[in-house]
Amino acid sequence: MKITVSVLDDHPVVINGLQKMLAEFGNIELYDACTQENHLMDALEKRQPDVLLLDIQMDGTQGDELSLAISDRYPDIQILALTNLNHPFHVRNMFLNGARGYLLKTAPPHILLKAIETVCKGEQYVDPTLRERMLHDMLENRANANNVPVLTRREREILELIANETTSQEIAKKLFISLSAVESHRINLLSKLGVKNSVGLIRKAIQMGLIR
Repeated sequence: MKITVSVLDDHPVVINGLQKMLAEFGNIELYDACTQENHLMDALEKRQPDVLLLDIQMDGTQGDELSLAISDRYPDIQILALTNLNHPFHVRNMFLNGARGYLLKTAPPHILLKAIETVCKGEQYVDPTLRERMLHDMLENRANANNVPVLTRREREILELIANETTSQEIAKKLFISLSAVESHRINLLSKLGVKNSVGLIRKAIQMGLIR
């Protein structure tokens, strides 16, 4: 029995590559390959695949929000995040928001096939290159569960600015650093405090006495 698959990625080159790759798998049938969120949602109303390959870094709605919305509306679709983001925070966040698997775009074809087959059975799958890092991160968080995390000077600066409702673009300009650097620090803060978003970050930081 074939596994039906749909794809959402806002890069046509990635879409084309996935279409060619999936065509090589005899047990995979490609339903829809979309570059825009609204096109995917229209396609899902007509037919739902067994597995959805979902890019999590797109213009518009981010992958975690979209994953949650799709899993709530179509609980039988198994979502496999497909991304270049390799931080443990993103892995945990996607699983918390309905994804069944997490795979890097650098994965070879046989790993992609294994991931699709695994999540189709309702099992979880994490890219092999991320498993050791996830374990290390989990053990480190467990060891520091009762301790206030140690923040760098820059992380404290950015935390204060986030608490003051400063946007990432404004923070970059104020601190004379790149937007990507701001986002990297923000991800580190979310990971260290064990929260999912800025609201949770501020709440947890206040509880820990990191900000007033």
